[in-house]
Amino acid sequence: MATVSTQPSSAPQVSPPAVEPSLADTCERFNAAFNRADVKEVAAFWEADGTLIGPTGNRGTGRSGVEKVYADDVNQFLRGTTSTFTIENVRPIGRDLALLDLDHAIQGARLPDGTIGTMKLHTVILAHRQGTGWRWLDARPYAFLPSKPATSVH
Repeated sequence: MATVSTQPSSAPQVSPPAVEPSLADTCERFNAAFNRADVKEVAAFWEADGTLIGPTGNRGTGRSGVEKVYADDVNQFLRGTTSTFTIENVRPIGRDLALLDLDHAIQGARLPDGTIGTMKLHTVILAHRQGTGWRWLDARPYAFLPSKPATSVH
């Protein structure tokens, strides 16, 4: 079972972000549903009018739209993989909103070069408190472009 880590992935000398327990719990439950590839359960984490723009550029609005985008991603590149979401930063926005930066490591992914390995994505989620839990308003998983090697100017 995958869990959500609150440890920063790229800078071990930085303190982990302060994450409200109910938000950390919601992220852990989301990660577990994501790894079961349960389309309806994953979509249930969104608000009724929430949006998801997947890493392939597909856009879904509302839970049925999120279901479609996530199902397409499962069929294209997530099937048979295991994901770990790591909370890198939480920015509270008032009392009932939070902007999350998550590292998303997908183990066992088919990489662009055809090999199997770990695919790295970054996911930004706008979360809304609902009672004692949280729902996603908007989620944007994406990959960073590779850096160009520095070139010498002569």
